[in-house]
Amino acid sequence: MYQVYTHPKYREYGQKFFKGVDERYTEYAKSLEPKLGIPHEKITPLIFILVRACVHYALFEDEFYLESQIEVLKETLELFIEKYNPKTRSGTFTE
Repeated sequence: MYQVYTHPKYREYGQKFFKGVDERYTEYAKSLEPKLGIPHEKITPLIFILVRACVHYALFEDEFYLESQIEVLKETLELFIEKYNPKTRSGTFTE
């Protein structure tokens, strides 16, 4: 995928595409901000990590990479909730 988007013939399109992705993920993070009580500036990079882990899994079926990223994201969200929304009880994102 990245080889296509970085190829000189498609580079401009790739840059536009990923700029749009950045904007859509930021808007999604903004919609989550009031629900989670976490600033969207903190949520957006977590979304990027989740998407990268999912794409990596889809391409390579690497369960270790996916599961380790998901676990880190869960712990990070719990820490952010404790920091930004301490009234929410810990353990919200456990299975």
